[in-house]
Amino acid sequence: MKNVDSDQSLVVERNTEFASPRMLIADFTMAEYQLKAAIKSLRRGFLPPQVLIHPMEQIEGGVTQVEYRIFYELALGTGASKAGIHVGQPLSGDSVGRAIREYRL
Repeated sequence: MKNVDSDQSLVVERNTEFASPRMLIADFTMAEYQLKAAIKSLRRGFLPPQVLIHPMEQIEGGVTQVEYRIFYELALGTGASKAGIHVGQPLSGDSVGRAIREYRL
């Protein structure tokens, strides 16, 4: 996780206790809790965050519509004002902010 405004980063490891070999997120409640905690630790200011989720493991063959929806709902559940999902090459620097601004639902 990265705050593009402060350039501060945090690694959030997936809790394997709640993992499933068939899905990226097996326990929605735990994933939402972990994401909220990570955002809270990186967040500055009072405006709601804009979240861009980039799944990077277990995506051979692509991300399903169900997984897109899970990530979208997960981001909104953290209080995000805008949520997006990026699948592709890792983004860095200004490309993250640009991807969030240009993301269309």
